[in-house]
Amino acid sequence: MTISSSLVSAPTTTVTPVNTSGNSSVAEIEKQIQSLQQQIQKEAQSKDDAKTKEKTTQTLQMEIQELQIELQQAQAKAAKKTSEGKSSTGKTANDATGSQNAPGSSPSLQMLSNRILDVSA
Repeated sequence: MTISSSLVSAPTTTVTPVNTSGNSSVAEIEKQIQSLQQQIQKEAQSKDDAKTKEKTTQTLQMEIQELQIELQQAQAKAAKKTSEGKSSTGKTANDATGSQNAPGSSPSLQMLSNRILDVSA
């Protein structure tokens, strides 16, 4: 008796890793977002099956959302540096009024959490 086996491999799509170090410049983050958007377009045109396309596209969209939050944080940090350079007191509005957020918590992270829950539902 002869038994033969064949290996079937699913097509793969390369996903660019997200830089989460927090040290990215605004321009670098924008380039990463643009690259991920191009990957989504390529995935839409790929010959992958529908489930693979959907999963890959969702992963890329989540990475874009994370990068958009990182971009907002980088822009806020840059704006803060600019305003501190012009300010005589060096205090920001949050310093003067007291931050309402718990330590380690940020509104943008809460928004990301809500978006992830929406995608999962």
